Amino acid sequence: MLPRLPLDDRNFAGLMQEARRGIPQRFPEWTDENAHDPGITMLELFAWLSEMQQFYLSRIPERNLRKFLDLLRVTPREAVSAETVAVIGQVKEPLMLPAGSKLLAEDQIFETAEAVRLLPLSIDRIVTRTEREVGDRTASNTGGRSAFYAFGPDASAGSAMYVAFDREPEPGETIALSVRLADDADGEAAPDRSMVVPSAKVVWRAYALEEGAQAASWIELQPELDETLHLSYGGRVSFRLTRPMKPVVVHPAADKPRYWISCTVEEPGYERPPRIDRLLLNTVKVRQQNTLSETREFDSPGTPGFTLETEGYLARYGRLTVQVREADGRWRDWRETSDLGEAGPGDRRFAVSRGGVAGAAVIRFGDGEHGAVPPEGTANIRLIAIEPEFEALSLFGRSNGLPNQIFRLYDVPCRWSDGLRIQVGVPDGDEWVWEDWQSVGGFDRSGPLDRHFTYRPDTGELRFGDDERGAIPSAHDSPNLRIIACRLGGGERGNIKPGLLTQWVSPEQRALGLTVTNPGYASGGTEGETLQACLERAADEWRTPYCAVTDEDYARIAKSTPGLRVARVHVIPDFAPGKPESPGAVTVVVVPEGSGLTPKPSRGFLATVARHLDDRRMITTELYTAAPEYIRVTVHAVVVVEPHFMDEAHRIAAALNRLLSPLDRPAEGIEGWPFGRTVYKGDIYGAIGRIKGVAYVLDLWLDAEGRYARKNAGGDIQLPPNGLVYSGRHRIELLSRTQV
Repeated sequence: MLPRLPLDDRNFAGLMQEARRGIPQRFPEWTDENAHDPGITMLELFAWLSEMQQFYLSRIPERNLRKFLDLLRVTPREAVSAETVAVIGQVKEPLMLPAGSKLLAEDQIFETAEAVRLLPLSIDRIVTRTEREVGDRTASNTGGRSAFYAFGPDASAGSAMYVAFDREPEPGETIALSVRLADDADGEAAPDRSMVVPSAKVVWRAYALEEGAQAASWIELQPELDETLHLSYGGRVSFRLTRPMKPVVVHPAADKPRYWISCTVEEPGYERPPRIDRLLLNTVKVRQQNTLSETREFDSPGTPGFTLETEGYLARYGRLTVQVREADGRWRDWRETSDLGEAGPGDRRFAVSRGGVAGAAVIRFGDGEHGAVPPEGTANIRLIAIEPEFEALSLFGRSNGLPNQIFRLYDVPCRWSDGLRIQVGVPDGDEWVWEDWQSVGGFDRSGPLDRHFTYRPDTGELRFGDDERGAIPSAHDSPNLRIIACRLGGGERGNIKPGLLTQWVSPEQRALGLTVTNPGYASGGTEGETLQACLERAADEWRTPYCAVTDEDYARIAKSTPGLRVARVHVIPDFAPGKPESPGAVTVVVVPEGSGLTPKPSRGFLATVARHLDDRRMITTELYTAAPEYIRVTVHAVVVVEPHFMDEAHRIAAALNRLLSPLDRPAEGIEGWPFGRTVYKGDIYGAIGRIKGVAYVLDLWLDAEGRYARKNAGGDIQLPPNGLVYSGRHRIELLSRTQV
């Protein structure tokens, strides 16, 4: 059977349903829609013809489908690498761990995403202090299941968390504290925090000497980096110590003075008070990838004897190739020498020296007398750092000078189209000069002189042009095609469990005696998108409106605000706070996911939603965001029940709590009370009457507490447009049916 590749998701039944819906609008006089009607027969005929036409149109080859997607600027998504945080232990002296350091989790290679300075420092004590209690939370910071509130369950102003170190940090050191929150689920994608306004504000302080004085006090620290947005999310907080710290006793850790920093709530407002799973030092972000070769460009000042410094794992442990760009734009390799003093004035030579274990590589050029001087230029010096084992594989073939050459890179399973950079060699006397070629998605926009190539990560196929769309590489009898940058990795296999990232790949780094592990899951790794999945995603994206026009659009966009957890949204058209009759205004009421019964959004939360909606609203719309107005409803009822149900008042109260819930709880089958809907006594009668064992309700009245709530003459509770109800302490009096 031929595979079905639908361009349109409507079939015969869908086409007929759509046509029938249009009959009352277009032909109101057409009232007979039964199968015997000739008009219905004609609709069925055309629906059948349309479905057949779609079937034939769907027989489109893959190449054409990719072209259609390219016209829409849509391409299949490539594989994504998993990421996590690694913790480095057993640090005995300060050292710099270079970016790109390779770690091993079983058979998966991970690389550090950045250079990090490791300090021989550890957390000795953690103390939390609120208005109600003070506690030592050190035992909870062990990676078990006992998370602790940083500022108590209320996170009120003035609540603080104190962290002590086991030694005095040196002035000038940058301390990076990694925070793992219990509410940040492992495997969950990191939220986009670029547009988020923090809900609360905290202040970091250190107990240190005041400037120009001998007395110590709590000195405010200005974070250099705060990925947590004032402890609203997990991430890193780093700050530089500018003054000497002094030991002090903080109760209840009163056994000895320690070196403390503190974090204090200055402006409360957390929707979810931060509950900390771990506080960690010496952490680094790692990504599941394996860089076999990489390049960096530098400017040449053209001065004799100048040096360049490059950092990174491959620069430290790999092999370096230096290229200098010539006037025609091509690159020439310079040769490494151990002694520039032996080089002549015209010799293209360079010398390499490396520092300590994690030091940078320093490249030194000649002075015009002993070794040539690279000419002055912008980005005209290129350093290629390559794994020694990959050097032999970097030459992957030779060009025969024919159109549409194809090379399959079986030994280099790169899964990203931008993960490869290649050069084509052209003979120049006894040496080679190298031309850069650029990766493109297709040759449709390439001219005959454009040095372009295409690479398909799913097949490993690298293709060159035909001299009309894309140039043909110069032919040669020897291999003249080489890879200068290559990065492997990506996919679901990188989503590893905690504790699997335990080994260093480099023997030199293993010799340092450092330990490494991942306290959480590595997440985010996905496979490359298939063509069919890309077509379905493109169709879904085109169906999903970007602009907010209808109430449903506002609600959908507000609920998907990046970086926020929004529980419920209610849109009130032609309404502004304080001005009920406001044509052209839209008020969006949002309820955050919180820990209490009546979660309220902070000013930062509302500002984030408003910022997200502002880019998508119509230009003439006046937009407002507001918090819900909670109304507490208490039910007083006298209920007649069967004799053996006289002790079941709690079941009636539980049913009322479910009915008058402000939040949706799908796991419990509870749907939140609609915004602004009047609480009728009939709703309560019905909820109680459906309970097993209830004969009837003898008497019932309602009480309400909250702004703008009114009780009408019938005893019903009327709510404001942004009103939500929640249950009070219901008073249920039971009477046996035999007593009435």
